[in-house]
Amino acid sequence: MQQGKERVNQLVIATVSSSQAGALTNRLTRDGFYATEIASSGGIMGEATLSLLIGLDSSRLPRLLKHIRECCATYRRFIPAHVETPMFEFNPLMIEAEAGGATVYVLEVERFEQLE
Repeated sequence: MQQGKERVNQLVIATVSSSQAGALTNRLTRDGFYATEIASSGGIMGEATLSLLIGLDSSRLPRLLKHIRECCATYRRFIPAHVETPMFEFNPLMIEAEAGGATVYVLEVERFEQLE
């Protein structure tokens, strides 16, 4: 997960929108963070998401969170409302929904070992 002999005492699981994940992962890589990516989908819009597993020293957590906040801001978008009307045909109603952002879990790591 983490290269080199840097101490790893926290595991961050960050789930972000796929539309924002590219910018975030590029930024993290440039700043020396290493992540394992897991593709998924979910939420009310069934939107594609990416979960990043990031091992790090706790002293680097504020910097990581800053990158996530700057790359994964929430935004508004319109999505079709699901309305069933068998007798009538019309354009679907659109509702405004919040998208983007991130869900972040920070876990303490009891033991980290990098096998070579």
